Amino acid sequence: MNINLPPQANTTSSVPTDLSVLSSNSASDLIKKAALQYQLDQIIQRNENQEFIITGATVNDLQTGQTIYNHNQDTSQFAASLNKIPIAWLLLQDLRAGKVHLSDTLSWSASNVSAGYGFYDQPGAPTSATVQQLIQDMLNRSGNTAVRILVNQTSLDGPLAVNSRLAQYPKLVQTRLQLLGPSSFFLGNTTPSEGMWLMEQLQKNKDSYEQIMQNAMATNIFTDFGVRSQLAGNSYIQLANKVGILDDTDAGSNRHDEGIIYNSNTHRAYGYSLMTTNFSQDLSANGPAEESLKEMGLVILRFAGDQPNTTPQAQPLIQTPHFQEMPSANKKILY
Repeated sequence: MNINLPPQANTTSSVPTDLSVLSSNSASDLIKKAALQYQLDQIIQRNENQEFIITGATVNDLQTGQTIYNHNQDTSQFAASLNKIPIAWLLLQDLRAGKVHLSDTLSWSASNVSAGYGFYDQPGAPTSATVQQLIQDMLNRSGNTAVRILVNQTSLDGPLAVNSRLAQYPKLVQTRLQLLGPSSFFLGNTTPSEGMWLMEQLQKNKDSYEQIMQNAMATNIFTDFGVRSQLAGNSYIQLANKVGILDDTDAGSNRHDEGIIYNSNTHRAYGYSLMTTNFSQDLSANGPAEESLKEMGLVILRFAGDQPNTTPQAQPLIQTPHFQEMPSANKKILY
């Protein structure tokens, strides 16, 4: 799979308010955008009518560089596994610079294993792997052991060094790991706007390294959650995304999804970042929060041109009835 993002415009043109000066295509685009904005507003309002729930969202047109929709886009939330994206991005830089290699083999002890859905998170799993295998596990299965090993045993040089590098980018104000020691951390916070920017950077320049990461996200196992669960099955619609799902008594219950949708028929690409956190500690509120991600995903996909398909869709190899990235307890994962 190859999502070829179109070049972004250097400037964002103003949108005329008089539809009579627009072409029929331009008018149609404005109507579609207005409909998308209205639908997202309605979904988020229903979600936030529940006390203690906050939703942040951003949707970008990656061809024009325009923001189509924003809501609480700069409000910080606990990122859960969304913050595996900045780890992948820093690794991508180091791979290109030759500071780390895909074939490098890393080893760890059983005490470094973190519970989760990754291949290396499971009891009896191997305790050594190549950098490429760990990147695949981190992005495709949201592997928790994988991100811990990649942060601490590669050129990333631990969580403090990761934060120092992230702080060099003016676009990244909230995206940081939460430090607990020289080699231990929580995945920390981010915002929809920062998460969207990182997703765009990760897939911006095409080479073999980027393709490995893109393919991992394009085939991730979270087939029944968020935007991916709403795909109509059209071959011309391609999605590369990352989810963040975690229940925690301090950080709240997090239901997040961000990614890039590419329509190979229209050659248009759209990025989205959707973040919802329930701070009530009432896990019954997570059902509507998860449903809101699916509802938002459906309208964004339809906007991108993913139309209902009458052809039966092949069943995914792995069906996931429900994911909680820390199966054993409602706590943030200590890396």
